[in-house]
Order: sequence, then C-alpha cells, then structure tokens
Amino acid sequence: MADHELACQRVAARFRKPWLRHYVGSKLRSDPLFAAAYDALQASVRPVLDVGCGVGLLAFYLRERGVTLPLSGFDIDARKIREAKTVATECYDGLAFFEHDVQKSLPKFSGSVAVFDLLHYLPLERQETLLAELAAAIPPGGMLLLRDCPRDDSARFWMTYAGEKFAQAISWNVGVPLHFPTRRSMTESFPQAEFDHHEQPAWGRTPFNNRLFIFRRKM
Repeated sequence: MADHELACQRVAARFRKPWLRHYVGSKLRSDPLFAAAYDALQASVRPVLDVGCGVGLLAFYLRERGVTLPLSGFDIDARKIREAKTVATECYDGLAFFEHDVQKSLPKFSGSVAVFDLLHYLPLERQETLLAELAAAIPPGGMLLLRDCPRDDSARFWMTYAGEKFAQAISWNVGVPLHFPTRRSMTESFPQAEFDHHEQPAWGRTPFNNRLFIFRRKM
C-alpha cells in the first residue's frame, strides 16, 4: 500500500495546474483500477497500449510502480493528450501519446491493451468491431484489461449513467450519446478456447457499476 500511495503522490505532483493535480491525486487514490492494472501487468514482457488514455494516468502510474515496458496511449481529446505529452516529455522515458479517434480503425499494434471506461461512448456496432480488433491484436500471453459498466437495471448502473452525464455536462468527457454494453457483448469476442477470462468489481468506494474484465490469450 505504501508503494501505491507514493506512486499516487508522485504522479499527481507531475501536473502543473493545481486543479489537475488535485483531480489526479484523488482519482488515483479512489479508483482501484490502477493497482489492479499494476497487479496484472507487472510481470508482463509485452508493450501496452492504452486506448482512450486521457491525461496518461495509467502509463504514469505504472512507471512510478517500476514497470519499464514500452507504453503508449491515444485519445480523441486533444486537450488531454497535450497534458499527457507535457508530463511524459518532462518526467518519463519510453512513453508515447497521440491523438486518434477510436471510431476509426485501431492503430497497428501487438501486445497487451487497456480499455478503461470507453466502450459506452461508442455505438454498439463499433463496440463489436473494436473488441474483435483488440482480440486480434493480442498475441499468446498478452492480455486485454477492459473496464466498463455493464448495462443492467441495478442502482449502481443508474448512478454510473448519471455520473457520466454530469461529466459530459461540465465538458470533461466527450459529449456523445451513451451506449452501455451488456456483459455478454463485452465477452463474446474472447472465446474460452482462446482466452482465459477473469472478472472483478472495480468500483472501489464509489456507487458506480464498473467491472474489470481481464482476457489473457492462451499460449
């Protein structure tokens, strides 16, 4: 836990804007996703692509925890990519961030992939094709870390929906229609004959419905 807290402090301190430092520190400490991603990727030998990377928190956190793999990420939001590039240039080696629209085809890549809280911003048809593209990009031993909010009628689902609408209202998240996936649609591109599948809650102390799915391609 001490290593996690130190990593959170160090990443937050990298950002120049006071409000962003506060957001980053709070996000890293309150969201169990980053420690879970570290647990999954710390022993990996494959490069990692962060799809919808935002301001680069996953890459920075992994660097602060001693993960030295090549890490790259892309996002449609040019503001967030600028912040990620600034921190990466000043503080870290082996990181690359670029602006790209996930509605277009996935950039050529082979390795492990992280897709956190992104699917529900895409039309259902694009979700299906993206997951198929991701499955094809994962080599034996590689993995996909996929977090999203499965669509159901739970109170947690509706709290997640409300939270996303608020983030769009204040222009922190992209303002597009929301299409939350079902658990089945999130898993059907990763057949058991080819992938090991692990699923766990990833909402921490929040009231949300986020779950982490880890698909590892069998050797």
